[in-house]
Amino acid sequence: MLDYSTLQRYHDDQGLAIEARSEIDWVCLQIEQHASQRQLSEVHLKHINQAINDIPTGRQRRLKRARDQVLQYLYDVCDWSLPQKQETRCQDSALKWMHEIQVFNDNAGTLLRGYQQQRQLFIAERQSKLKSNAKNNTRNKTRNKNNSEVKSELAWLLTVLCIEVAPLPLSYWQAVLSSTDPIEFFEGQYTLKVPHPTPIAAFASNTQPSFTRLPLPLFAYRLLQQYLLQQSLLQQSLQQQCTLQQAQAPTTNALLQALNHALSAQPYYLTPRSAAQWQRTFQSLWHHHYQVPAELLRDISDPQRHVATLAYTYNPTLPVSVKNSLYQPIVFSQLEKQGGITSKSSKPHWPHRDLIKYYRRKSNTSSSAVMPLVPNWTQDNVLPKLLFHFCESLFIEGGIKRDNLPADTVDRYSNFYKNLAPLSYQAACEPDKLVEWAQQAFAMLESKDSQAWHFYQFLRSVAQQPLTDHLNLSQFEKPSLPARIDPFRLSVSQLHQVIEHLLSSNNGNALQRLFASVAALLGFYGALRRGEVLRLRVGDIRQFGNQNNRFQLTITRTTEGQTKSRQTRHVYIVMPEVAAKLIRIVIKMHAESDNAQPLLALCGESIASRASHYLYPVTQVLKGLFGQQVRFHHLRHSGVELTYLQGLHLAYEREDNHLASLLDDNAMQTMLTKQSCLARFSFWLEGRDFSEINDSLLFDVISAQFGHAHYATTRRHYLHGLERIIPLFKPHKRNYSRDELRYLLDIPTGSNDISRVLTELSPEYAALPEQAKKYHQPSFSEAQLLKRMVPKQVVSKHKQQWCDDEWFKRWSEHIPKQWHSRQTFYLMNTQAIRMLTTGELTMKALSQAWLQLGQHQRLVLDKKQRTAIKHLGGARVIEAKASKISAKQDEPSQLDMVFNCPCNQRTLKAFQSLCHQGAMKSFDATLTLVQNRKSLNSNKLALIKSRFARKQDKVQHNVIPVGDTRLNITLHTPFSTAIFKHPLAQYFDDLSTITA
Repeated sequence: MLDYSTLQRYHDDQGLAIEARSEIDWVCLQIEQHASQRQLSEVHLKHINQAINDIPTGRQRRLKRARDQVLQYLYDVCDWSLPQKQETRCQDSALKWMHEIQVFNDNAGTLLRGYQQQRQLFIAERQSKLKSNAKNNTRNKTRNKNNSEVKSELAWLLTVLCIEVAPLPLSYWQAVLSSTDPIEFFEGQYTLKVPHPTPIAAFASNTQPSFTRLPLPLFAYRLLQQYLLQQSLLQQSLQQQCTLQQAQAPTTNALLQALNHALSAQPYYLTPRSAAQWQRTFQSLWHHHYQVPAELLRDISDPQRHVATLAYTYNPTLPVSVKNSLYQPIVFSQLEKQGGITSKSSKPHWPHRDLIKYYRRKSNTSSSAVMPLVPNWTQDNVLPKLLFHFCESLFIEGGIKRDNLPADTVDRYSNFYKNLAPLSYQAACEPDKLVEWAQQAFAMLESKDSQAWHFYQFLRSVAQQPLTDHLNLSQFEKPSLPARIDPFRLSVSQLHQVIEHLLSSNNGNALQRLFASVAALLGFYGALRRGEVLRLRVGDIRQFGNQNNRFQLTITRTTEGQTKSRQTRHVYIVMPEVAAKLIRIVIKMHAESDNAQPLLALCGESIASRASHYLYPVTQVLKGLFGQQVRFHHLRHSGVELTYLQGLHLAYEREDNHLASLLDDNAMQTMLTKQSCLARFSFWLEGRDFSEINDSLLFDVISAQFGHAHYATTRRHYLHGLERIIPLFKPHKRNYSRDELRYLLDIPTGSNDISRVLTELSPEYAALPEQAKKYHQPSFSEAQLLKRMVPKQVVSKHKQQWCDDEWFKRWSEHIPKQWHSRQTFYLMNTQAIRMLTTGELTMKALSQAWLQLGQHQRLVLDKKQRTAIKHLGGARVIEAKASKISAKQDEPSQLDMVFNCPCNQRTLKAFQSLCHQGAMKSFDATLTLVQNRKSLNSNKLALIKSRFARKQDKVQHNVIPVGDTRLNITLHTPFSTAIFKHPLAQYFDDLSTITA
């Protein structure tokens, strides 16, 4: 149930009134009875309204206000879907909020002028202190300050933070000032970590609280750093005096009193006001001075609307285990083998139980235990392997509260497994089926509280596995809690590193590596969901005329599934030429394909197979390079942020180097040039300059590109932190006085060392004559000053530039040049790919061959099957007889593989090895018994019908007057004679020469 204190905190932060606890609790109870998911239907809202209307007293008015207040919270914070009329009412509240801000426009102007005066005065009067005696001076001054001085300094710090950092509610500033370490150097700048009152980050835990991140300008950084140092010194002083007293952080009320005290005096002369009214005043300043539109103003004013990304460890080389397993076909274990779910005794077998027994025995030092092997996947049920990984992670990494968990605890945490229905490999690969299975299991366990909680923790583990990282956990969270956000983003260079690993692998076939790479590109530059990538059809992608790096995608319903929003949308993407070339190759390969054919697929390939062979490798590489927390869906997060930055670069007319020091990515900068930004939004601009269109629609246009009905969804779930956003509001460079530079760079007042520093920072200053230097007004970006303050900054390890043909050449280098090598037949070879792009070979014809020749496992004839071919007399590859294809004379002729052999038990064994369970089991056969008339009384014909022939095979009987009885076996293939006859004939000829 909703907590009243949470609602009260939210409304106080927004400067909104809230009804009494009794009225709020009554409404919350009504909503809880009518809604179990994050939505309230029209019918349920009518029931609630009817219950309110049945109350005859004036309480009815209070309950209606309470209803709107609760629904406003659920809509803004918990991502609820409400009836259209109620949603409109919630959206109207944003207009009222903006109107309340406009009331303080005049005060905002006064506040800004007063701030600029006080800042100059602060810099002019600032006296430097030597570091050797800084502690003593600071300690004494802190001890002797009177109440008025403390209020003035606190108000000045708060004013700087609200004007330079963000116009946050006072409760958030109180939390920041109470923190011991709120400052972090992150991605090339100082940032401020602002904690969330209610956790909304997926990474939130006891050791890592949920927070968002704001950029911290150098002036605000220096002032806040000094305040935190003073607090630390005061705390140390109290400890040295052996007192139990703690240095108290200012309360929210103390912050308000300090603001009212300082800002009512010179040079502001503003009337005292409430905390909400002060925030409205600062918001008005940001709206007009920094030209921040209403939607963005709500973002920077409310930390609950975004979550910070965490620093991560980048592994420049792919782990050997991932590199070796990449593109390798899944080998399913048999049920009776280890890793299955049924033992030889037919009792269910769960490998995680063996793991628990191992750790239980291991705890007894006198007992020697053998670590059980990681089980293989089973086609009918993937739960044994998933549960094994879940328990393994608990033993290795510990639980939420304890680092080391005993075996009995892990046993209790996994005791729900007996109640789970099997989860097939195919269902695990499809998001809808996986969610359906999880919901059914969760519903069954919900009556058992502990088991339901432990099962939810298991689902969190499942969502981290490469095979099942598409599991959406939001449906299993309490709808009255804020939706959890999973923040992560990749830069363009990081994406391109992923593509290089996908293309350069020695595993898999050429199309598999190409399709996986294109899937990653569409997930990033198109910001497509996983299912949208899989269901994208040949007719859904279109290249823009002679603009080779621009494409239009149509995301709509197909026979394989519906869009999440159940609406069709058009996505317009722009990408570097090196990436666009791969897209064009795929389009060219499908030149003769039907428009309904999935783009990243061979004809007839299931959606589960595509997910397993094209998306799964992308997830493997992402996790191998950036950590287990990264998912395929984070490519969409990254693409959304790139589009958002491109839009803001146009709106604020910023150069591509504006965020250069923060991004540290030349490839990302290339995508932020004005040319790239205009190309990205050309579908909307239609040849007009950005200044000619209604830029207030920008965020709605961006959200529509990603299938979101509201910008708030885009902001909350896909745009993480504000450290890359707020710098765009401010000029890249600005003028600094020498006194200000001394303060920022911690240079003593009046020191001539500033001249040497200016010479190092500014080549323009260094080239001036000595007299001209005295009158020179230095202009720097904060990044230039940071190089002086933080000289050892981390430099990007990513490759920064790519030639236009680099990926195509890298992909081509790993394609087999010939059709075969010893016992392996390479269907996806250089010649076949060339013919596919020139039209000599169609995707349909290639797919037919692929389906017959082992699909993703290739055609490999081992020694046993080569021996079987030898026993069958060797294979002859011939063109099928005309009579067999007379009905399809417009199609190319097809091939038959013919074997002439005796009809005996040895031949039967060889045929069964090759065609019943071997590499040629997919071909239909015609079995012709050519029998001498003198041996008609033998049982050879019966043997062929009962033991040789399969259901789809055809049996013929020819009687000859003279000659030996023999069996002619003809395997019929769909292969084109013109393309495959010579390669296959040569392959079978060379097989006979292999002796090993």
